[in-house]
Amino acid sequence: MRRVIFLSLLLLAGCGQSDSGLAHLNEYLSRLSTVTGTALASQALPRFDLAPPLPDKAGPASNQQIDLIDFLSLTGCSLQVNLGRRNTQLGRTASPSQRLLLDLEFLDLAPACIELLETRGDTELAATIRVASDDRKQALPSAVFDAVLLGAEWRAFWHADPTLGDYPQQTSSLVEQTVTSLSAMTAPWLNGDWSADNRTFELLLSDVRAGDGGELLLATSQLVWALEGANALLTKTQSERPLCPFGQPTERSRALKRVVQQFFVTNVQPWVVSLRRRAELIHEPTQRLETVLADSFTQPYQDWVMARDALLLQLTQMTRQHVQTVQATLTRCQQD
Repeated sequence: MRRVIFLSLLLLAGCGQSDSGLAHLNEYLSRLSTVTGTALASQALPRFDLAPPLPDKAGPASNQQIDLIDFLSLTGCSLQVNLGRRNTQLGRTASPSQRLLLDLEFLDLAPACIELLETRGDTELAATIRVASDDRKQALPSAVFDAVLLGAEWRAFWHADPTLGDYPQQTSSLVEQTVTSLSAMTAPWLNGDWSADNRTFELLLSDVRAGDGGELLLATSQLVWALEGANALLTKTQSERPLCPFGQPTERSRALKRVVQQFFVTNVQPWVVSLRRRAELIHEPTQRLETVLADSFTQPYQDWVMARDALLLQLTQMTRQHVQTVQATLTRCQQD
């Protein structure tokens, strides 16, 4: 049933979109089957999960040391406002990105507050804040990872609707700028610079949500799935119904050359090239961002990255393999 549904999605995605990549791909497969006289075999569907894994935790556990701080004793410390926001209902149910911003503000404000308390002679409270600050420093890489790569915005970036339309024609370079800016913003946080522009950070995450990583993966998986089917069809043709059984060109071999030239080289390959360009534009800044946060990767996220990158490699590898399969199918046919 799943195979039928996926095939239906592939076919429906191109309906009414005569200039879309999927429409050209569907037409090529149909022509290939007709000219070889070989039916497309049913194939196992790609099982790649388009979206990154969900976080396996609801958020960091409450720091009881902070809860025990006497707020009245923090008068004169800017940190008092931070702790007040953290302990409101909104603070306790904040999103990972909002919790991260509170942590960064805490780390940024804590040194001055500790110095003030020690000047007042309140060494016990100063020590409590110092311990809380150290805890936040230790947890910061995971907090950044949770907010950026396990957040709802990043998952939305890699989500795709079943219908691709004319993808990737209606896209822009904003995604590259956004992910690059996220890398530039997060790297200093992990190196002791805890200043943060809250509004800019939240706007960047909002822009990430509108990205097309999911469409890229969906288009790639459908292309790979289709070309695997085309290769299987041609391999079956070689063994069961060779185009040139006597080593001379035939009408079928000439027809195959025309179909490959007109429907694959002229129509499908330009779409593949546009997908590869889009993959480079998205993948390079994504890798830079993930490199910054790699030490905090969970195993499920690492597994997802490996599967994603392996799929994107197929954009080039599967196209090359298909060309080689076409050449092998025609290898016994002498040149006209």
